[in-house]
Amino acid sequence: MGTDTAIPIESGKPVPSAATTLSFEDISYQVRPKDGSTKHLLNGISGTFRSGRLAGILGPSGAGKSSLLNILSGFKTNNVTGSILIDGMPIERRKYRREVSYTPQEVSLLGNITVTESLEFAADLKLPSDVLKSRKPILVADVLKLLGLSKCAHNSVSTISGGEKKRLSIGLELISNPRVMFFDEPTSGLDIIAAMQVVAHLKDLATSGRCVVCVIHQPSSSILQMFDDLLVLSEGHSIYQGPLDGLVDGFKACGFECPNYYNRADFALEIASLKHEGNLLELRERAKGHIQSAEPVVTAVPNDASHCDEKESMLVEVVDRHSKDVGAPEPESPHSRQYQTSEWKQFVTLTRRTMLCTLRDLQLTRMRLLAHLSVGILIAVVFYDVGNDGSKVLSNASCLFFFLIFVFFANSMPLVMTFPLETAVFVRERMNNWYSLKAYYFSKLVADFPFLMLGPSMFFASAYYLTAQPLEMDRVLMLWSICIFTSWIAQLTGLLAGSALPLELSVFCVPCSVIPMLIFCGFFVRFREMFGFLKPFTYVAYFRYSFEGSMQAIYGFDRENLPCSGEFCYFSKVTKFLESFDMLENTFVMDVCGLLCWILLLHVALYVSLAWRLKRTR
Repeated sequence: MGTDTAIPIESGKPVPSAATTLSFEDISYQVRPKDGSTKHLLNGISGTFRSGRLAGILGPSGAGKSSLLNILSGFKTNNVTGSILIDGMPIERRKYRREVSYTPQEVSLLGNITVTESLEFAADLKLPSDVLKSRKPILVADVLKLLGLSKCAHNSVSTISGGEKKRLSIGLELISNPRVMFFDEPTSGLDIIAAMQVVAHLKDLATSGRCVVCVIHQPSSSILQMFDDLLVLSEGHSIYQGPLDGLVDGFKACGFECPNYYNRADFALEIASLKHEGNLLELRERAKGHIQSAEPVVTAVPNDASHCDEKESMLVEVVDRHSKDVGAPEPESPHSRQYQTSEWKQFVTLTRRTMLCTLRDLQLTRMRLLAHLSVGILIAVVFYDVGNDGSKVLSNASCLFFFLIFVFFANSMPLVMTFPLETAVFVRERMNNWYSLKAYYFSKLVADFPFLMLGPSMFFASAYYLTAQPLEMDRVLMLWSICIFTSWIAQLTGLLAGSALPLELSVFCVPCSVIPMLIFCGFFVRFREMFGFLKPFTYVAYFRYSFEGSMQAIYGFDRENLPCSGEFCYFSKVTKFLESFDMLENTFVMDVCGLLCWILLLHVALYVSLAWRLKRTR
């Protein structure tokens, strides 16, 4: 199974190219609901899709359309039986994933970068290193023209229309020139004009020599007419597989008479929904026997090819790995690498993209920094000059505790709100073989680290001096490090919740998960006042280490007695104050180690969560 499907160019026109035939035999898929029973979603589905012909999968809700598409695209492998072949040869999974693309029904895109930047990042991630850097802008420009996106090329993705987003999602996968392209309901949510434009572009892609397969739901007659082949599903069974022109006659042969001037798609859906009388079993048997020849077919593009076809020919010329500039690649071994670019290049590209998105995100960046600065000033006003007065020691403890509370929630909740969308983008790109999980994981951590440092530092700088904390460099650095570590834990908590839970659930779970950490931190209830069986929980509460570390930074390490502005100050001697909170002196290193253990644990949990999210998608 070769890796190149580029159409050669002669005198500016495409010439015939060897076609790709995707065939599948006896595909079955079953799931086990919670009641322990076995439910068969697909039952022995067979068929063939060819390049040069736009194919559609039609059926009512629950018929198994999306499940079949996920299986054929290589996304879903568990509990699946049957075989998938390319040009008559069984697929090799790793190589197959490089040659197909899959666009889901709900397309998740990064809204803070422009259309052109989206394509440029896709080119950097998906094109092999032997494609010259100077040619990538040409490739991006050709894709923009091909899909009619030139007029919105410099607009943010969040501001373009639904139809333009659908076409952009096509362009992102088209960058790597895949042999087979799958689309799950590409017209969903679009008006009739936008839907026709999207399907017309898909038709152009098929005509250019690709195998293009779409799940369609209640298409209009004008949209249905653009398809060449149909596969109709009913309750997990195939009831028709073949050319669109043979649909009515195929149903008629089994006793299903289509009325005149009736939408053929509506009629097929009604039969699949068992709303017409006829021999349904015979339809199923005829569909099983209707497996087209898997011999490769030569597809020629007419000489009067449209403007889109010419642009398509330019596109495949640019990404042709056999171009004269780079020469022919070495034959791939069975253990060839999975991705077109190295993991280092993936890491660098993803880091640039993440930092660019973060810088342009008003909620995640500017509002966060503004909130850190303004709340720091507010705390400075409320707790003004409490840090060096023996009569205000308890107020200063509350001030330090509020430092930690604000730093945690200001750095966890924004990520809870924004990371689920980014996770959806990650799942789509990762499943389409853009990059490795490891490259994405480390790029996310590195790209977010400057913002992790900047926000708490601004807050700390605006509050520390005005609250009259000791102006000793070692104490400043110790308290600042505790704030940074607490912010780090908050960031990882937000990322973990955003990757593992739905948005509405993560918004609830993150604050709830913090409550036990606050209860057992030693601020509200002293350790000696707790029941014995509760004391072990204090050692797993990260807020204990944050609060204790901040108290050690300000009052530990043999700090001199505090001046007293009142008649009597019981806590002028700082050792008595630490004893009142059941804190031993000079345990700062242990507190830092406790926070670092939590940071390491959350890093591992985040990686496992992302891997589990991918596995669940499969």
